[in-house]
Amino acid sequence: MNRTEIEKAVEPIIQKCRKKFAPGSSETEDSPDTDESLKPETRRVSLIASMTHSVLGSDFVGRGLEVGSGYGFLLFPMASLFPHIQWAAIEHPDQSYASRETYKSMFRSYNCHLTTVDLLRQPLPFPNDHFGLVTFSEVLEHLPTDRVNFVLSELARTIQPGGVLIASSPNQASLENRLRLIKGKSILDMPNEIAQGIFGHIRLYTPSEIQSAMAKRGLTLERCQMESNNSGYRGNSARSWVRRVHRMYEYLEGKTRILGSLGDTWHMAFRKVAAYPTEADRKRLHL
Repeated sequence: MNRTEIEKAVEPIIQKCRKKFAPGSSETEDSPDTDESLKPETRRVSLIASMTHSVLGSDFVGRGLEVGSGYGFLLFPMASLFPHIQWAAIEHPDQSYASRETYKSMFRSYNCHLTTVDLLRQPLPFPNDHFGLVTFSEVLEHLPTDRVNFVLSELARTIQPGGVLIASSPNQASLENRLRLIKGKSILDMPNEIAQGIFGHIRLYTPSEIQSAMAKRGLTLERCQMESNNSGYRGNSARSWVRRVHRMYEYLEGKTRILGSLGDTWHMAFRKVAAYPTEADRKRLHL
């Protein structure tokens, strides 16, 4: 499947998840209509699915883990597109939707298993070298900086040799962030705690930072793609001039190499090249 075909396949699944689990929804009533476009999530999911196809193939058989299942925007489309993967997911125990029967029912319908765990304080409840694929999308920027090394090491521990980690996060060095700094503005709002142990954006990272961090944990970069697809979040409506400007920028970014390197979000695929380091190795590498 090409990316356009993937987008058409995943959009109705994302729409269903938004109506069932996003703010405004309930056990018995769908969320109200909104002007917010589905495009940002559709593009994010389609790009991660495309990267998975390119590094693992469409017929990959094994175990997969989604870190931070959220409203299911990524997990359930991936379960649909890669039916030979046995999917597990983790979510913070204080997220209210994680205990809903409709949420659990969706997991059953896609043959996925949900585990609630505090990612910041608890080791992942899985053995070493367990998963062939781990997705870690739009989570890193929410982690307190003093827990990032712990979380990344836990992800690396659970990936089997030859397995793949696909991660995405806002790009600290994006053009938009550079312009904000030139204007004397911060690239982040003050971090707020959304729920117990769950935070807004705390710290953004450049691709080179994450490549270096993962290399210390035995994972090598296979593919990196930058993309801005957040025009749906800008402006007050689909016809607002702010949203139109962002859509034009996204078009030019796809056509221009220089702008492409300054995209708002990086997507990176890493391959684990060796078994999980021993205790002595981890002490030597300060992991």
